[in-house]
Amino acid sequence: MSVHIKRNNISISLEEYLTTIYKQGGETKWVKTGDIADFLGISPASVTEAVQKLAKEGYLQYFSYRGVMLTKKGADIASAIAKKENDMKQILIMIGINYREAEEISCLLEHKISDDALEKLKRFINDCISKNKNY
Repeated sequence: MSVHIKRNNISISLEEYLTTIYKQGGETKWVKTGDIADFLGISPASVTEAVQKLAKEGYLQYFSYRGVMLTKKGADIASAIAKKENDMKQILIMIGINYREAEEISCLLEHKISDDALEKLKRFINDCISKNKNY
């Protein structure tokens, strides 16, 4: 059974653009679309199409030859996604998964796990740690 948790009115691929821009400092500075394309390993034309759509929806500002910068709306979503990914990564590392694999898995899990399920998982792990200091 496949479960997709939809938090926003945007697709997972567009969420990936927001988090990529966020991770490149796009909350406070202009990020070049070419840098986004390089980071995601896709064509500049695909990036331009996606950022135009995100700009139209109010998630970012986009100017040709200048780049993109997240709006508050886009930054709020991107930071929440980044935090969720980081929380998942920390849990995976805690249970013995290496950093690189934890990064890859956490990106996939972030799109599948609800906020409530993640909070329950974090609470469970913290309870295990507090009950067994050797964990």
